Amino acid sequence: MPDHDIEIITSEQLHGELRKSHKNFIILDCRSSNEFTESHIRTAVNFSIPSIMLRRFAAGKIDITSTIKCRDLKERILSCYKESTFVLYNNSNDVVINDPGYNNTTNDTTINVLHRKLKQDGCRVVCLEASAHPVRFIPPAVPI
Repeated sequence: MPDHDIEIITSEQLHGELRKSHKNFIILDCRSSNEFTESHIRTAVNFSIPSIMLRRFAAGKIDITSTIKCRDLKERILSCYKESTFVLYNNSNDVVINDPGYNNTTNDTTINVLHRKLKQDGCRVVCLEASAHPVRFIPPAVPI
C-alpha cells in the first residue's frame, strides 16, 4: 500500500474487531476536549493538544508520549507502540491528508499530524470513516 493511502475502518468493522480483542487497538479522539466530554467512543482517549505542542510534535521536536498526560496511556503506548493499531477519528468535516506532495502546513489539523507521525514511526494507523458518528457507536464494555 502506498504511503499516501489512508486506511479507513467502518464503525461496524471496528466494533467487530473490539469484540475480538480490544488490547490491539488504541483509539484516539482528535476532537476538542469539549466535544470529547460531550460524547466519545467508550475506550477512546482524547488527543487534543495546544497548537504549540502540535507544531513541535509535527516538527519532530517532541514524541507522542510527551503530549499525553495519562500515565497509564503513556505506558500502554510505550509497551506496544508498533504492535497496536491506532484508530483516529475527529469531526467528519476534517479530512486526513497524508500525501507527501501536499503542502501539509495548510492542513496541519491534529488528526493529520498524528496520522503522518505515526505512519512515519512505522505504526499501523486507520481512520474511522467520516460517516461513523461516535455518539451512536458504542463498542462493547471493555476496560482499557
